[in-house]
Amino acid sequence: MNKTPKSNVHDPGKLNWMKGFPPPHEKAVRFAGKFFYAWPQLRWSLSHIDELMPTKRVWRGAGPCCALPQKLQMFDDLMIVTLNGTELCWDDALEQSYTDGLLVLHGGEVVYEEYFGACAPDVRHITQSANKSFVGILAESLIHEGKLDANALVLAIIPELIDSAYGDATVQQVLDMLIGMEFHEDYLDPESEIWRFHRATGMSPPSSINEFELVADVLPNVKKAGRHGEAFAYREPNIFVLGWILRRSGMQDLTTQLSERVWQHIGAEHDGYYIMDPGGAESSSGFTLRDFARFGELVRTGGVIERKQVIPAAVIDKVLLGGDQGLFAKAGYKTLPGWSYKSQWWIRHLPDRNCAVARGAHGQVLYVDPANELVIARFGSAPKALSTLLDDIFLPMLDVITTRLS
Repeated sequence: MNKTPKSNVHDPGKLNWMKGFPPPHEKAVRFAGKFFYAWPQLRWSLSHIDELMPTKRVWRGAGPCCALPQKLQMFDDLMIVTLNGTELCWDDALEQSYTDGLLVLHGGEVVYEEYFGACAPDVRHITQSANKSFVGILAESLIHEGKLDANALVLAIIPELIDSAYGDATVQQVLDMLIGMEFHEDYLDPESEIWRFHRATGMSPPSSINEFELVADVLPNVKKAGRHGEAFAYREPNIFVLGWILRRSGMQDLTTQLSERVWQHIGAEHDGYYIMDPGGAESSSGFTLRDFARFGELVRTGGVIERKQVIPAAVIDKVLLGGDQGLFAKAGYKTLPGWSYKSQWWIRHLPDRNCAVARGAHGQVLYVDPANELVIARFGSAPKALSTLLDDIFLPMLDVITTRLS
């Protein structure tokens, strides 16, 4: 269970980050020096990343917004029993999991929508690694259209990676995170390779003003360890290799592909954004909670919006089928027994159905349960990055919500 201080003590509204004209120096949130990533500034920052970093727009298109019908319900009476057996009331569960926003769609109707911290209906919150699932859908769409071969070697598309871990890997192995590599990915260790990687992606400030490194400079140096295809290993370089593959195969940047293939069709209320490295390569994305949920609804309905097949049904079916549970189990996720990973989606295998889950650091979640006509979109700003630290509370919340609506 997350033992860090309760979130209401660090409410960004009460702490007055970036308030005033100008704000006092001690209340100014800056990208430089990773000040924005400190706690409790983080609770403000994750709802304002597009004010701190260079971004590219995901255009919503010129069409009208698609209204989300509402049939609101009260969840305040719900009790949550955590994975550790602690009983929490609804409000405490939201607070202790550092919720910035929670929206529940049932049968396409909004049954619950609340915002906390610095988030609001019109605020674009960073999705962190939940963005991987967006990219997975784009990749599988290109595969379905014959523009990308799932069994092709990465080397055939990106020859720059000949001496890297990806020199003998397939596109599908990258999609499913089945790459054996040497890469120390520990967000709690400031010396971890993940932080050099973050600097190259543009998501963390450079260590000096003279430093200039692109993601494409770092990826060729990621070395192989073991054999591909033998175990699931969640590693950040995979999504950036996949993004590189998509840019070359789709002949467009990810921002344009997501706009043209998805965002212009879902009736989004707002443009999204992508953070970019100095060379324009996209890393994570940001959207409003409602538009985040609209994407989940697109997956929930098998890629159909208003009788129009936006994403091929075969793509959604492939994702929901899930991956190899045995290979996933080797990663040792104690809170995710029986799960798998497929095409950049975490797949929850239940006795009667599969649910697709997009997960991101600090508590970003998009949960899609087609059998129960359910989509749950969540933004968060927990002090520590690891998604598994919130599973103790949030996984039981998913089940309580499902039971209430079933």
